[in-house]
Amino acid sequence: MKRLLAIAIVFAACDKKPAGQPDHAAPAPARPMDVTAGDHGPAVAGGGGSGAPAADPCGKAHAEGSEVMPWIADDLPSALACAKLRKVPVVIDLWAPWCHTCLSMQSTVFTDPSFKPDVDRFVFVALDTDKEVNAAAVATYPPSAWPTFYVVGQDATSGRSDAVLARFVGAASLAQFHAFLEAGIKAQQGGAAGADARLLGAERAIAVKDLATAEQELVAALAQAPADWPRRPDALTSLISTKHKRKDAAGCLDLADQAMDQTGNAAAATDFLVTAMSCAGDLKNDAAQAARIKKLRERAAARLAKLVADASAPLSVDDRSDALANLREVLDALGRPAEAKATAEKQRALLDDAAAKAPTPMAAMTYNWQRCDVYVYLGKPLELVPALEKSAKDLPSEYDPRARLGWIYLKAGKLPEATKWTDEALRMVYGPRKARVLTQRAEIAEQQHDKAAEKRFRQDIVALWESLPPGQASPEALAKAKEAVAAVAAPEAPAASAH
Repeated sequence: MKRLLAIAIVFAACDKKPAGQPDHAAPAPARPMDVTAGDHGPAVAGGGGSGAPAADPCGKAHAEGSEVMPWIADDLPSALACAKLRKVPVVIDLWAPWCHTCLSMQSTVFTDPSFKPDVDRFVFVALDTDKEVNAAAVATYPPSAWPTFYVVGQDATSGRSDAVLARFVGAASLAQFHAFLEAGIKAQQGGAAGADARLLGAERAIAVKDLATAEQELVAALAQAPADWPRRPDALTSLISTKHKRKDAAGCLDLADQAMDQTGNAAAATDFLVTAMSCAGDLKNDAAQAARIKKLRERAAARLAKLVADASAPLSVDDRSDALANLREVLDALGRPAEAKATAEKQRALLDDAAAKAPTPMAAMTYNWQRCDVYVYLGKPLELVPALEKSAKDLPSEYDPRARLGWIYLKAGKLPEATKWTDEALRMVYGPRKARVLTQRAEIAEQQHDKAAEKRFRQDIVALWESLPPGQASPEALAKAKEAVAAVAAPEAPAASAH
């Protein structure tokens, strides 16, 4: 499933206008990435940046491109210092340049003029989670997926000046992001009560990875919530994700059966179904669950089809594409390949049109990964090469188009070209994401039957995970990387002799 990216191994709304955003609206330029060497310097205690705020911490905030909010880049201490001076909370955007949903949020939500009043109510900080300088901040405010957003600030109960006041995971519509910001303000003012207070308790528990408490709080929040509670889809998506992480597949399916139609018509509806289908996959070998899983998949397919057919739904092109990608996966699982292929063709046309209309190369890069995925699915990966080569040429400092080119060529069996572009990406990539590109390089070596090179690249992955600081390190990813090295080093079983 495509939307929420698992964290175990890192790879990929005042003056309100209506929540819906027309799909034909071209996104504004995304936040540019400055990947100079200094940006990836060692993290220090205090949570990002230099460790000490600038003399004028608020002076580091700048609105990029068409974004309405002025963002402080990769410097949480300065953002917290600025917030202290202004006596307002901080909004944290945990993002990465490979994350298409992150780029979409920057170019289609954060550009909306309805957020102008919020410039005076918050300090905004954007943290590239792959930069080592942000490792301490990521350890304190971990993402569940990309992007993850926090509101942090003064908490009257605990006295902390950097307490979690609200949290949101994944793509948000205008209405959802406004509700998220309002929840942060309400919590800071001590006004969170009932379902809002319970949801805040869950968000704080998730931030410290206390999933048992998070589940209890989410269940209580939903039980206490009024029928028109605007954060119901957020809470349901968080609850089903928590059940999945706790390996409660049966409870996950129960929730999916009960709440599938209560998740609204924004991206959260897709996110909920992504997790539900993952839980169904966990039980695929349980014959007793087969009929139930099939029925659930049929409901999911109908729900996703209705979502993508709703032209008024508050979905960006990225959101709508993601719903189509998940719909085709469900259709394939149901044994309906013709419908799955037709869905993929709709997704391809949607993405091609959006990329052609994108006003800047960075905005067009938003669609690179999903285009790669659907072109490979349709069996025509090489047709996308010219567009990806243009993306790489237009964005000489970005590793992502090069990594995508390497992947496309790998899937097409063009190994020399895959090597060229993946090696180019490896010279530019940084942080945990480098592990994914190294894995791609190892897969190329494996297909070339070059065991020595494959082993070397897999050893590089182990060394990378061992070198990363808390906040970026992953014991699970390290263990899997070591297993991959051992598998390459293991002697091949002798061929069976003929009798």
